[in-house]
Amino acid sequence: MNDHIYGSKNITMCPDGKYRWVYELDMYKSSVIIKEVWRAMLIAGVIVLAFLFVINIMDNDLMEALEFVAQAAAVLFGIFMVLSIIGYLVFAFIIGGKYCVVFEMDEAGVNHKQHEKHVKKAQLIGAITTLAGAARGSLNMVGTGVLAAARTSMYTDFDAVKELEILPKQHLIRLNETLSRNQVYAADEDFAFVADYIIARCPNAKVKG
Repeated sequence: MNDHIYGSKNITMCPDGKYRWVYELDMYKSSVIIKEVWRAMLIAGVIVLAFLFVINIMDNDLMEALEFVAQAAAVLFGIFMVLSIIGYLVFAFIIGGKYCVVFEMDEAGVNHKQHEKHVKKAQLIGAITTLAGAARGSLNMVGTGVLAAARTSMYTDFDAVKELEILPKQHLIRLNETLSRNQVYAADEDFAFVADYIIARCPNAKVKG
């Protein structure tokens, strides 16, 4: 698709044909990440409980097996809830309460790159500006290096997306594949562009929200 090039104070088109922007999520104010943690723990818990049910139904009747699993579920999810909240708060404290991400997006897909706590939002914005500008030599290498120094990253191919969840109030677009899902954030003034860009390039996706 040959759309006009979008530009704003937040989103920059770089020479390699990728849109790049930085988003900083306040982990103490947003519940998005903790909900993802709970979702993962819920799936793990259900698998464990199903395994316990299968084992118990072999030696007990249905009601006894169900009672045992119900008791185990209460204990298991209680432990999961406490540990997840403590772990989340510890993680948030370690990274300074800010989840700082660089997004790279082109016609094929989008990459979500989380950076180390010592890499600040201003550094990342500066790196994108350097990469997009006419600077050459060492400055360009520094910009590229900072952008590449991601602690974790997740790439999503638009063709593989099965469902899109558009959540403007949370500044969030979820790209759900069969076995995984990516989360893309954008500021209020850029959200419509990012959402429309992704929707137009996900031919196999059902759009929700």
